[in-house]
Amino acid sequence: MKDIVQRSITGTILVTAIVSSILLGKNFFAPLFLIITIMGTYEFYKMLEGSKYHPQILFGTIISGILYSILALIAMDILQPEYLAVVVVLFFIIPIRELYKKDNNSPIPNISQTIFGILYVGLTLGLLNFLFYQGPEEKESFHLILVFFVVLWTSDSFAYLSGVKFGKHRLFERISPKKSWEGFFGGLIASLVTGYIFSIYYTNNSLLFWLGYSLIVCIAGVYGDLVQSMFKRSLNLKDSGKILPGHGGILDRFDGVFVAAPVAIAYVMLIS
Repeated sequence: MKDIVQRSITGTILVTAIVSSILLGKNFFAPLFLIITIMGTYEFYKMLEGSKYHPQILFGTIISGILYSILALIAMDILQPEYLAVVVVLFFIIPIRELYKKDNNSPIPNISQTIFGILYVGLTLGLLNFLFYQGPEEKESFHLILVFFVVLWTSDSFAYLSGVKFGKHRLFERISPKKSWEGFFGGLIASLVTGYIFSIYYTNNSLLFWLGYSLIVCIAGVYGDLVQSMFKRSLNLKDSGKILPGHGGILDRFDGVFVAAPVAIAYVMLIS
């Protein structure tokens, strides 16, 4: 009972903070997710402490924050894309720093894990800022980013409820024994209904656009969940962290985002 209460309180606070930042605009959303990026990247590296490899935790977290910030500022039309060259230079400092580590017998895995943590968290969360876009009247619109999160939350909730009620056939038992195909389709149907509802109010895009958007965000979110489960299983971890009572860590709560964000951006760029 205590876990359910903690989970509900934490979830309510998170949802309220994210939705509020979306409705208030980029200037509020970007700082909130900068904090989430820094915490998430640090958490990713700390997950690896039990392994024999040692990523550059502090330096990698700093670069992740810088990458996120540059992407957010580009999305806000404050910086030009050329500033991403700064991050490219910082990437190549990572192997140079590895030279100065004592007793280092695994430089390639260390470097790879450091860079992957930056891309996995900093790049994907930074891309979310581009889901704020200029609408037909050249005004900032929050519709895409709002639907993105509502679809992820809705599909996750209905997948759980459908799985508990009807789940018999395992979706990916080797990685996540509790997930079922019944739960997957329950979440998928809920996502499409969500897309349909939003299409009624946000007519700047067609019904087909919103249904396709909801579909790919839902499916990509499931893969994001499975990828995070794979990471934790390989490290014998139940949760990625403990910072969110009832939910685990930042990576546990935002797992679907790390795959869904780049997929959503690609969909919008190709379809719009």
